[in-house]
Amino acid sequence: MAQQAEEKGQLRRVLGTWDLVAFAIMTMVPIAPMGIYGVIALISHGHVPLAYAISAVAMFFTAWGYAQFALRYPEAGSVYAYVRETAGSHLGFLAGWAILLDYVLVPALVIMVSALWLEALTGITMVLWALIFVAVATVLNVMGIELTSRTAWALFLFESFVLVAFIVAAVYKIATTPGLSFNLLPFYDPSTFQFQLVLAGTSIAVLSFLGFDIMTTLAEETVEARRNVSRAVRLVIPLVAIMFVLQTYLGALAHPGYSFADPDVAFFEIAKEVGGSWLQFLAVLGTVLAWGVGDTMAAQAGISRVLFSMGRQGHLPRFFATVHPRYKTPYAATLFVAVITLPLVYLLTLKDITSLVNFGALSAFMGMHLSLIYLFLRKEKAGWSILMPIIGLIITGAVWWGLDVLAKDLGFIWLGVGLVYLAFITRGFRQKTVLPLE
Repeated sequence: MAQQAEEKGQLRRVLGTWDLVAFAIMTMVPIAPMGIYGVIALISHGHVPLAYAISAVAMFFTAWGYAQFALRYPEAGSVYAYVRETAGSHLGFLAGWAILLDYVLVPALVIMVSALWLEALTGITMVLWALIFVAVATVLNVMGIELTSRTAWALFLFESFVLVAFIVAAVYKIATTPGLSFNLLPFYDPSTFQFQLVLAGTSIAVLSFLGFDIMTTLAEETVEARRNVSRAVRLVIPLVAIMFVLQTYLGALAHPGYSFADPDVAFFEIAKEVGGSWLQFLAVLGTVLAWGVGDTMAAQAGISRVLFSMGRQGHLPRFFATVHPRYKTPYAATLFVAVITLPLVYLLTLKDITSLVNFGALSAFMGMHLSLIYLFLRKEKAGWSILMPIIGLIITGAVWWGLDVLAKDLGFIWLGVGLVYLAFITRGFRQKTVLPLE
């Protein structure tokens, strides 16, 4: 049986519910807001916790939709597989193409952030740091999902320690410092509140939640995938939302307003005010390890499995569906992601990557909601069930609307290229694919 599984190119099933939860939270990074707090604070005029709360609501409905699909289609392709199985091969490809824009750029995004910080701290060129991050992630992912999972757990525990240390220090600082107090101004300050600005901040804050869906790409490496993937998706958003909202709320109370010496490292300024140099160092170290190692590893794992699924279906060359004979990992897709990541770090700016990542993810999420509505109405005749995906579609669409014009322009160009490619491989949409499956 083992030899037969190997011949069929199957992946090794070893993960459980909490492995997936830890992997997803590590991907999103429990202390992710520390890296982009200042940017959101400036855009939203200090309403960072509110921006994260709105993002959490949007992602809750999206996660619920993913959970419904995971019960029905426990495949490695995530939203690509869900839309394909529900609405057909062509629309499935377009959903997969959209999410590729997210997944392909995320490794470059997190590596760029971490490498730039380390270059500033050490004086060592970011080129070397980027090479190190890519090499570490690639080795871990090629050698097997078990090693990747253990690394994810270790990083998850360390990031959680950093978060708890900040929370304890911040509560003490606010409770003992004259002029500081616990209040609700970070959620609503009538003197600075503008809904459009909060929505613009939300379109950036949602970046921190992107990654929960990566766990669904591991369905074919999960034991009892239907039950465990669905359960993990439902658990992860509430857990990480508490982490994000709490730390940004305490940060806003400890440093009222949104004036910083350097907005790009604003939270590290707050950490120093709250606990001194030791807490600032801990926050920097936690963020660099989380983004540079953890996020790179997780994002690379996710995109390689989407490429694996699309290669297996014939939407991409069969090369991407190659499984390592010993480690049972999609190593060809993993190596491909490693090769294209480094050039992206130098070709795009941080702002461009962030905006494009959000365009790809939010567009794919809207496609997922539409497919779920179609599934409930046409295939399962479950009319009332469409309420949840309709709400999710409206909220996700509102956040998508808050993206900047450049992100939309470049994103639509990407979708246009995908549409032309799809027309080519399907001979004008007349068949599923013309790429060889074997």
